[in-house]
Amino acid sequence: MFTGIALLYFGCSENNPSAPELSQSDQVTNSLAKPHLTGTVYIDFDINNYPYVWAGTVTFGTETYDLRYKSVGDPPPPPPQAFVFDERFEIYEAGHLGDLNYLVLEGPDAGVMNNGNGNSKFVANGKVEFANEDFEMWLGRNVHINGIAFLPEYAIGTFRIN
Repeated sequence: MFTGIALLYFGCSENNPSAPELSQSDQVTNSLAKPHLTGTVYIDFDINNYPYVWAGTVTFGTETYDLRYKSVGDPPPPPPQAFVFDERFEIYEAGHLGDLNYLVLEGPDAGVMNNGNGNSKFVANGKVEFANEDFEMWLGRNVHINGIAFLPEYAIGTFRIN
Protein backbone atom coordinates (compact mmCIF):
# COMPACT_ATOMS: atom_id res chain seq x y z
CA MET A 1 0.00 0.00 0.00
CA PHE A 2 2.83 2.41 0.85
CA THR A 3 4.37 1.82 -2.57
CA GLY A 4 1.05 2.64 -4.27
CA ILE A 5 0.70 5.85 -2.27
CA ALA A 6 4.32 6.80 -2.99
CA LEU A 7 3.83 6.17 -6.72
CA LEU A 8 0.64 8.20 -6.71
CA TYR A 9 2.26 11.03 -4.80
CA PHE A 10 5.35 11.19 -6.98
CA GLY A 11 3.22 10.67 -10.07
CA CYS A 12 1.28 13.79 -9.09
CA SER A 13 4.29 15.93 -8.29
CA GLU A 14 5.14 19.03 -10.29
CA ASN A 15 8.22 17.22 -11.60
CA ASN A 16 6.03 14.63 -13.27
CA PRO A 17 2.92 16.38 -14.69
CA SER A 18 -0.08 14.18 -15.33
CA ALA A 19 -0.66 14.85 -19.02
CA PRO A 20 -0.37 11.44 -20.67
CA GLU A 21 -1.15 12.79 -24.14
CA LEU A 22 2.05 14.86 -24.07
CA SER A 23 5.50 13.31 -24.12
CA GLN A 24 7.94 14.46 -21.46
CA SER A 25 9.92 16.51 -24.00
CA ASP A 26 6.67 18.14 -25.22
CA GLN A 27 5.80 19.04 -21.62
CA VAL A 28 9.22 20.62 -21.07
CA THR A 29 9.04 22.52 -24.37
CA ASN A 30 5.46 23.60 -23.62
CA SER A 31 6.32 24.91 -20.15
CA LEU A 32 9.49 26.72 -21.29
CA ALA A 33 7.98 28.30 -24.38
CA LYS A 34 4.97 29.93 -22.71
CA PRO A 35 4.50 32.04 -19.60
CA HIS A 36 2.99 30.62 -16.43
CA LEU A 37 -0.19 31.84 -14.76
CA THR A 38 0.08 31.58 -10.98
CA GLY A 39 -2.62 32.36 -8.46
CA THR A 40 -3.24 32.21 -4.73
CA VAL A 41 -6.11 29.98 -3.61
CA TYR A 42 -8.37 30.19 -0.56
CA ILE A 43 -11.00 27.44 -0.19
CA ASP A 44 -13.63 26.84 2.50
CA PHE A 45 -14.39 23.21 3.34
CA ASP A 46 -17.74 21.66 4.08
CA ILE A 47 -16.89 18.05 4.88
CA ASN A 48 -20.58 17.26 5.48
CA ASN A 49 -21.46 18.17 1.88
CA TYR A 50 -21.20 15.10 -0.36
CA PRO A 51 -20.40 14.82 -3.14
CA TYR A 52 -17.74 17.24 -2.05
CA VAL A 53 -18.09 20.74 -3.46
CA TRP A 54 -15.66 23.27 -2.06
CA ALA A 55 -15.75 26.95 -2.95
CA GLY A 56 -13.45 29.90 -2.51
CA THR A 57 -11.33 32.26 -4.55
CA VAL A 58 -8.21 32.35 -6.68
CA THR A 59 -6.30 35.56 -7.27
CA PHE A 60 -4.19 35.96 -10.41
CA GLY A 61 -2.19 39.18 -10.04
CA THR A 62 -4.70 41.79 -8.88
CA GLU A 63 -7.82 40.02 -10.18
CA THR A 64 -9.80 37.71 -7.89
CA TYR A 65 -12.10 35.02 -9.28
CA ASP A 66 -14.55 32.57 -7.73
CA LEU A 67 -13.23 29.01 -7.58
CA ARG A 68 -15.06 25.74 -7.03
CA TYR A 69 -13.83 22.16 -6.81
CA LYS A 70 -16.31 19.32 -7.38
CA SER A 71 -15.42 15.74 -6.48
CA VAL A 72 -15.80 13.14 -9.21
CA GLY A 73 -17.06 9.65 -8.40
CA ASP A 74 -16.82 8.09 -4.97
CA PRO A 75 -13.48 8.77 -3.30
CA PRO A 76 -12.09 5.94 -1.20
CA PRO A 77 -12.25 6.34 2.57
CA PRO A 78 -9.21 8.12 3.97
CA PRO A 79 -6.52 5.62 5.00
CA PRO A 80 -4.11 6.47 7.83
CA GLN A 81 -1.47 8.07 5.60
CA ALA A 82 -3.07 9.70 2.53
CA PHE A 83 -6.35 10.56 0.81
CA VAL A 84 -6.59 10.31 -2.98
CA PHE A 85 -8.99 12.66 -4.76
CA ASP A 86 -10.36 13.19 -8.26
CA GLU A 87 -12.22 16.42 -9.00
CA ARG A 88 -12.99 19.21 -11.44
CA PHE A 89 -11.99 22.83 -10.96
CA GLU A 90 -14.18 25.70 -12.16
CA ILE A 91 -13.11 29.34 -12.15
CA TYR A 92 -15.70 32.10 -12.64
CA GLU A 93 -15.68 35.87 -12.76
CA ALA A 94 -16.05 37.24 -9.21
CA GLY A 95 -19.62 37.21 -7.94
CA HIS A 96 -20.84 34.67 -10.51
CA LEU A 97 -19.98 31.27 -8.99
CA GLY A 98 -21.89 28.55 -10.84
CA ASP A 99 -23.14 30.78 -13.68
CA LEU A 100 -21.81 29.18 -16.86
CA ASN A 101 -22.08 32.53 -18.68
CA TYR A 102 -19.18 33.73 -16.49
CA LEU A 103 -17.02 30.59 -16.53
CA VAL A 104 -13.41 31.47 -17.42
CA LEU A 105 -11.46 28.22 -16.83
CA GLU A 106 -12.42 24.60 -16.18
CA GLY A 107 -10.86 21.16 -16.18
CA PRO A 108 -10.08 17.97 -14.28
CA ASP A 109 -7.48 17.49 -11.59
CA ALA A 110 -6.45 14.64 -9.35
CA GLY A 111 -4.09 14.38 -6.43
CA VAL A 112 -3.33 13.30 -2.92
CA MET A 113 -3.54 14.84 0.54
CA ASN A 114 -1.76 13.46 3.58
CA ASN A 115 -3.80 12.89 6.71
CA GLY A 116 -2.09 15.26 9.11
CA ASN A 117 -3.40 16.32 12.48
CA GLY A 118 -5.35 19.35 11.33
CA ASN A 119 -2.74 20.52 8.79
CA SER A 120 -2.58 18.39 5.65
CA LYS A 121 -0.42 19.03 2.60
CA PHE A 122 -2.00 18.41 -0.79
CA VAL A 123 -0.78 18.29 -4.38
CA ALA A 124 -2.79 17.83 -7.58
CA ASN A 125 -2.28 18.00 -11.32
CA GLY A 126 -4.77 18.56 -14.08
CA LYS A 127 -5.44 20.19 -17.39
CA VAL A 128 -7.37 23.20 -18.68
CA GLU A 129 -10.20 21.78 -20.84
CA PHE A 130 -12.20 25.01 -21.18
CA ALA A 131 -11.01 28.61 -21.36
CA ASN A 132 -13.08 31.64 -22.34
CA GLU A 133 -11.75 34.17 -24.84
CA ASP A 134 -9.83 36.10 -22.15
CA PHE A 135 -7.99 32.94 -21.05
CA GLU A 136 -7.77 31.05 -24.35
CA MET A 137 -3.96 31.00 -24.32
CA TRP A 138 -4.21 28.60 -21.32
CA LEU A 139 -6.44 26.05 -23.08
CA GLY A 140 -4.84 22.59 -23.05
CA ARG A 141 -2.16 23.60 -20.57
CA ASN A 142 -1.15 21.64 -17.46
CA VAL A 143 -2.43 22.71 -14.03
CA HIS A 144 -0.54 22.23 -10.75
CA ILE A 145 -2.21 22.84 -7.40
CA ASN A 146 -0.56 22.54 -3.99
CA GLY A 147 -0.97 23.87 -0.50
CA ILE A 148 -2.06 23.15 3.04
CA ALA A 149 -5.53 22.22 4.28
CA PHE A 150 -6.32 23.37 7.80
CA LEU A 151 -8.96 20.72 8.41
CA PRO A 152 -11.84 20.90 8.76
CA GLU A 153 -12.22 24.61 7.95
CA TYR A 154 -10.18 25.84 4.96
CA ALA A 155 -7.21 25.44 2.65
CA ILE A 156 -4.68 27.82 1.13
CA GLY A 157 -2.37 27.16 -1.75
CA THR A 158 -1.12 27.89 -5.22
CA PHE A 159 -2.91 27.29 -8.54
CA ARG A 160 -0.47 27.33 -11.44
CA ILE A 161 -0.99 26.81 -15.14
CA ASN A 162 2.14 25.94 -17.15
